[in-house]
Amino acid sequence: AHEINNPLNYIMGGYIGLSNELKTYDFDKDKRISVFLEGIKTGIERASDIVKGLSQLSRDNDNYDEKCEIHSILDNCLTILHYKYKNRIEVVKNYEKENLFTMGNTGKLHQVFINIISNAIDSIENNGVIYIDTISGDKNQEISIRDTGCGIPADNLNKIMDPFFTTKAPGKGTGLGLSITNTIIQHHNGSIQFDSAPGYGTKVLIHLPKTYQNE
Repeated sequence: AHEINNPLNYIMGGYIGLSNELKTYDFDKDKRISVFLEGIKTGIERASDIVKGLSQLSRDNDNYDEKCEIHSILDNCLTILHYKYKNRIEVVKNYEKENLFTMGNTGKLHQVFINIISNAIDSIENNGVIYIDTISGDKNQEISIRDTGCGIPADNLNKIMDPFFTTKAPGKGTGLGLSITNTIIQHHNGSIQFDSAPGYGTKVLIHLPKTYQNE
């Protein structure tokens, strides 16, 4: 991440320098210049966001004593997975106005939400929607991730968190994703539930203990 950030900083410096030099330029004469500059800026910002998300995901820490910000983790995961759903899946976020925190492990919670959101993306063959909602309670908080994908048959619904169980084609998955996800959530003293049916999509409901920002 550090090695990638260095050239990004050089590019951003070049962008700022060009912008300052061109402030006196009449962009109306050639509107492409402002479009090009904005494209450079957008590219830098997206790359920086991806690096930030990957840095959080890959944190090498087995402790569960960090104050984890739920909305930030969800947004990082969406940034990392953007290439999988762009131009075909709409993501609708309905977050609580307040920031939500839980004590735990930031890197491992990234693993949880990357796995769940990735499964939601894979379940949508063409176009669809993923809804992400957060609800804050007094002692717990709820994260709901619902998709308009193919859904899960009742016979498989009770098996999806079993180690090595997968409905994906050979070579497309190990079947460990939801098993590991469940273990991580249990280590956070939380719970996970699934509601799904073929043709109706899947809803994943996660409950995590609530920690207040000033605690």
